[in-house]
Amino acid sequence: MNLIKLSIVIGLVFVLLAGNGCSSITLIRIKELKQVESRVDSLNAALSSTQQELLKGQKNQDELLRLIRADQQVRFDEMGQKISSLEGSLLESKYRLSQIDKKTQEIQDQWKAKATADSNATTKLNTQMDKLYQIAAGDFSAGRFELAANGFSDFIKQFPDESLSDEATYWYAECWYAKKDWDKAELGYSDYLRKYREGKKVCQALYKLGLVFEGKKQIDKRKMVWQKLIAAFPTAQESLAAKARLGK
Repeated sequence: MNLIKLSIVIGLVFVLLAGNGCSSITLIRIKELKQVESRVDSLNAALSSTQQELLKGQKNQDELLRLIRADQQVRFDEMGQKISSLEGSLLESKYRLSQIDKKTQEIQDQWKAKATADSNATTKLNTQMDKLYQIAAGDFSAGRFELAANGFSDFIKQFPDESLSDEATYWYAECWYAKKDWDKAELGYSDYLRKYREGKKVCQALYKLGLVFEGKKQIDKRKMVWQKLIAAFPTAQESLAAKARLGK
């Protein structure tokens, strides 16, 4: 704006000089004024160029800012998509965990149900087993030896791996011994000694087997069995009884 005012002033000076005539001093002043005018024009041109450069720089800055904003928007959109994807993955993971928890609970419930069923079945089986054994033992006590033998035999067949099978096998042989059926008694005691070499009734079975051989008049077999009893269990009551009978 100051440069424009200066140009107007110079123009007015030229007008005044033209009206008053020229002198050497005036010419000098005119020359100086022309130089000033030239300088003003140069400054105007520089100013215009600077303005153009500023406008161009402004446009470049605006374009750069637009590009930055666009890039930021793209990045924000990408981040939004990633966040949405992560949220989806999180929801899916939560769903899978809930399904795993549900399946785990189902398996635990199944195991509990099975354990309860097994416990009930075991209780029922033990009840049946005890009942069958007690019936056979009751028949033996009542002198119904053959009926007792059948009961013990049934028990052994149904529960071969139970601890009471040790007792049932021995008492099966006792039933035939009580009936003086020496052959069946021999088979019964021999079967017990074969199955239960460390059983509860080993001493009794060896002693009774010797008595069976005595009943069958097989004295050598009786001696052999009792000597085996005495050697294996020297302090047992059955061994002492066998020694006494062998001494006679």
